[in-house]
Amino acid sequence: MAFRSRLSGTLSFLICVGLYLSLFNRPLDAKGAASKQVSDLTQDGEQLDKSHAENAAESSLGGAEADNRRVTRRQYSATFDWYQWFLDKELVNPGNFGGYCEVDHHQVRRMVKPRKIVIIGSGPTGLGAAQRLYDLRQEDNNTVITILEKEGKPGGLASSERDEMGFLWDVGVHVVFSHYTYFDRVLNLAVPEWNYRRRASFAFMKGSDGIRRFIPYPVQNNIHTMDKVDQQRSLAGLEEITRNPISGKPVNFDEWMLQKFGVGLADVFMRKYNRKIWTVDTKEMNSAWVGERVAVPDIEEIKTKIDEVDSGANAKDSEWGPNRFFRYPKYNGTGGMWESVARRIPRRWFNFHSKVIGIDVDRKEITVEVGKDAKHLETIEYDSVISTVPLDVFTGFIRSSDESLKEMQQLASQLVHTHTHVVSVGLAGQLPASLADKSWVYFPDSDSPFYRLTMFSNYSDDHVPNPAAYWSLMCEIAEPEVSPNPGYWTRGNLIKASIKALVLYGFATADMVVSIHYRRLEHGYPVPSLRRDMILDTVQPWLQSKDIYSRGRFGGWRYEVANQDHSFMQGVEAADKIVLSVPELSYPDPNLANSKKNTDRVVPLDWEIVIAQDDHQDLEWLKPYADHTLVYHLGTDLGPLIQFYAWQRLEGTRRKAQVFLHHITTNYDQLAEVTIFAQGDQEKSRCFKCFGNPQEFLSSARKAVSCEWRDCLDSDLGAADEFPQCSQDKKNGTEILGILNRNCWGSVRQGTGFSHCWDGCFGATKEMIRRHSLESYRQASTYLGTISKDDEDHYLETLWHQMLS
Repeated sequence: MAFRSRLSGTLSFLICVGLYLSLFNRPLDAKGAASKQVSDLTQDGEQLDKSHAENAAESSLGGAEADNRRVTRRQYSATFDWYQWFLDKELVNPGNFGGYCEVDHHQVRRMVKPRKIVIIGSGPTGLGAAQRLYDLRQEDNNTVITILEKEGKPGGLASSERDEMGFLWDVGVHVVFSHYTYFDRVLNLAVPEWNYRRRASFAFMKGSDGIRRFIPYPVQNNIHTMDKVDQQRSLAGLEEITRNPISGKPVNFDEWMLQKFGVGLADVFMRKYNRKIWTVDTKEMNSAWVGERVAVPDIEEIKTKIDEVDSGANAKDSEWGPNRFFRYPKYNGTGGMWESVARRIPRRWFNFHSKVIGIDVDRKEITVEVGKDAKHLETIEYDSVISTVPLDVFTGFIRSSDESLKEMQQLASQLVHTHTHVVSVGLAGQLPASLADKSWVYFPDSDSPFYRLTMFSNYSDDHVPNPAAYWSLMCEIAEPEVSPNPGYWTRGNLIKASIKALVLYGFATADMVVSIHYRRLEHGYPVPSLRRDMILDTVQPWLQSKDIYSRGRFGGWRYEVANQDHSFMQGVEAADKIVLSVPELSYPDPNLANSKKNTDRVVPLDWEIVIAQDDHQDLEWLKPYADHTLVYHLGTDLGPLIQFYAWQRLEGTRRKAQVFLHHITTNYDQLAEVTIFAQGDQEKSRCFKCFGNPQEFLSSARKAVSCEWRDCLDSDLGAADEFPQCSQDKKNGTEILGILNRNCWGSVRQGTGFSHCWDGCFGATKEMIRRHSLESYRQASTYLGTISKDDEDHYLETLWHQMLS
């Protein structure tokens, strides 16, 4: 009976395997491999580092054997160990080794036709989609994921190149700032070392007096630094729209500028600069894209600063914008950052030197031109596509019997874009004093070809062969989509014109130039034209009806969500839409995405330390716990000296209690199992009187004890002017904490005294924290915001134990 059982199981297993292979209906060649091959993850023929998931598994197999173990829809091996493969997939139960084998026939049948998701492009959007699919373990869920990239490495428009002299150049200028916690966490895991910078951006422009000046950016907030004539013209325009505001929705970007800035600023700077960067008249652009990208000036603040300048005082320049502080990879540029992200994704998903040249949406097949030198065509089936190809180009690839296809192609062809030329200049010596303290500079005037100049060597010493001997600049030049003078836009002419302008401005001399790197981007900026939204609102739903998600800087064609963080998250959200049917946020609602820090999609830690850090507080003691530590910085430090799980600037916050409430209200539905809330400096703070280290806090919190350094408070708290309800000169502690408790939580406990903790730090499980509603924490945060004196809101910090116990 045992032999019959084993024989029956073995025959069933072999029959299932045979059926499984025959259903694919793919002939094997003499070597046992299918005629179509899947390209490995290569960079010009060289393998990149393996993903973390593959390293351990493949180390015991060896290179060639490991490659044979990879089975895909398009590649088989006659010598492949099918039994082991089914075993790995948990489709068989071996019992004792060599004994009875039970086949899960349902799972075998289910794997006959896996879902196929194809990602076109491996820039930020494509990598975002791939990262999310990897997080969701879709490959383990009967899904085949294929990434097609026409270049030899990942990165797309965010890649980098190092020239023969050792200068490193980004394809385009990119810095890292973020609206998304998920994006932050992915980069933190991929890139161990960062440089943190405070943005120092300026406009370099000729005034009415003929003198060129650096005007701090945004220009409209720093009118006081202009010459007197431009200053008064700009101020007069602002005063006019203040007295007689223009009502009604602007029909174009030019009207929007006049409504927000007045005619003076529009003439002095706005129209000139925007015409130069967008290459079209501002009347040909819509105003829907503006959002957080354009600062609206405060006229009273401007007047105050002008008065200060007139009186001889030094008026402080105004800063603004989402990228006021930014970070940049310490090594290998923006491209190295995205290559590091790619290494965390299974390499078998990537197919480099694979250019999409056609897509049949009826048959759901993609035609790909494969190969670096010798090229051949392959056809790939798909169920869903995430494309990052420029939308005007991608629609041209499509074949379909759908009669509306021509209309979609015609509409997409009307989208407007610029071409961008990047002239990168390596120079000998040191940055001149006029540029040494700057990040980038805008150029509205016509006496230079470039609209922006970036002091690229200021981002990282790795950008130059030797920072003591060299420095570097990147000049960005915008070319119209259709130019009346095509002869002007040649490589040689633009390099010559750029060097001439640098010399004219006194930034460099011709003999300092030691290296030139040039790149032309066919698609530079997606112009927010008047018809853009109408076109997108028609074409994108049509594509989605064909299971195609066109996303990214040019796949989506929405400049307002075209930064690296936006592009990455468009890929993430498209993957969620396909797999989980979760609605997208960033692409359909840019204003909402840009209005807040988006904290969804982050898997909570099992435990977490939340730190409220003031300026220059030493966090070295947290190094052993860095991968579980989230730091909220309340000061002006540019960035952390240690790579924490997360580090976030929290401006406008005074007290630690406000920091802790911010964390709770922001992450209420995604709290760690246990959270320890503490102050930054271990030596100077009082946080660890209760316990000697965070691990003891953690253990106590798991026992539902938030703090052990407790007392019963009914003594004087000193003068507390914010509490007129208490009549004594020395306020009774019970009364004051009662008032705080009532205002924050809506009730007060009876009896004399409060169980409290003087130290303002505590540990709590998420269940302890959720004993109060999200709304009650918001109420407490609002109440703290109404207290004007630091000493008074400090009292709330004594309530944590009572609140959580």
